[in-house]
Amino acid sequence: MNKKIMEVFSLGDMVKAVEEGLCPFCRNPVNFEDFRDDLSRREFKISGLCQKCQDEIFGGGNEE
Repeated sequence: MNKKIMEVFSLGDMVKAVEEGLCPFCRNPVNFEDFRDDLSRREFKISGLCQKCQDEIFGGGNEE
């Protein structure tokens, strides 16, 4: 996550949430163990999104 870019676009509250270990969308605690694969972990490093929010935004999680 690029903190400076986020703050320029008035998304400082999202930056603060991630710094506190919370998902910036749902505000629930993020558990690194919940990520199902490397791609999800990489996305977390970019956006701070938890696995559930990643699934809602990008689709996924319905594999059987």
